[in-house]
Parts: sequence; structure tokens; C-alpha cells
Amino acid sequence: MFGKTVRRLSPLAAIAALLLVAEPASAAASKPPEIQAFSVSVPAGNGCAFQLDITGTNGQLTQISFKNGSFFNVGKGVLLTYTNHTTGKSYTVNTAGSVDRFVHNADGTYTAYLSGHNGYVYFSTDATGPRAIQYTGRLVVTTDSTLSNTLSVDFTSGQSVDICAALS
Repeated sequence: MFGKTVRRLSPLAAIAALLLVAEPASAAASKPPEIQAFSVSVPAGNGCAFQLDITGTNGQLTQISFKNGSFFNVGKGVLLTYTNHTTGKSYTVNTAGSVDRFVHNADGTYTAYLSGHNGYVYFSTDATGPRAIQYTGRLVVTTDSTLSNTLSVDFTSGQSVDICAALS
């Protein structure tokens, strides 16, 4: 799905042992896929005023899912490069990784607890309006049931880089 792939560019840290302590034993971990490279383009007006091209190389991802609909994404980081398609100006982040926890709420929405290095693209349909931010620290957002629309940004801490401003 376009929204899920582009929205969360989460290079992930291998901290599964810590996560399993906090959750019930009804978890099933999937085999970590190797992420050799990916490339996505975010059209102008979604994320930034210009077309934003995003590439990533390397990385590994494990998804741990629970019967209640909640899940974790855990793994090692990737090299992310954001590029202004019009000017060719780029911003690169060599990420150390992250841990992303998605809690399925009773009303069908999700609360996403993102920590570590996370690139997050907000679309024009999101409550916050369009922007692209590279976070290092914590980010908590509430999304709709499809994880495609950000309903609110509930908490941020640490450092953040406004990718659109950096590439303008």
C-alpha cells in the first residue's frame, strides 16, 4: 500500500528481546526479509511542495504480530537519501535503527510508538498537513485503521529535521 510504504521509512533496531518482555507470549515472529534497496517518489503536495524522491539501501526487518492486532517492526537501519526531484539537492541519513510499536485501539485506530531513527511523510490528507520529517528520538501518532491517514501527532522528543526545508 502506498501510504504504509512511503509514510514510515523506519530503519529498525534489533531489540526484540526487550519488546517480548512487555507483550503477551502469543506473538509470532516472521522471518526477517533482507531489504536490499527501495526507491519511492512522493508527488508534489504530499510531503513537500516539490516531488520528494526517497531511496534506502541495506537493512533487515522482523515483524512481530499479536492476536489483538498490535504488532512491532524491529530490525537494523538503512541508509536513507531524500532528494528534491526538481533541484537534485539531497539529504542523507545513516540510521542506527529503530523500534516501532503499533497498538490496535478499540475504535479501530492505531497508536504508533516510534523510537530511534524514523523518516515520516505526512500527506495533504493528514490532520497535520503535508510535510516530511526525519526523527531521531520518539514519535507517537494516531492513525486510522488502515495506517494511511495520520489523525494526530501525540508526542515527539529528541531531534527532528524538516526534510522539505533542508531541500528547498
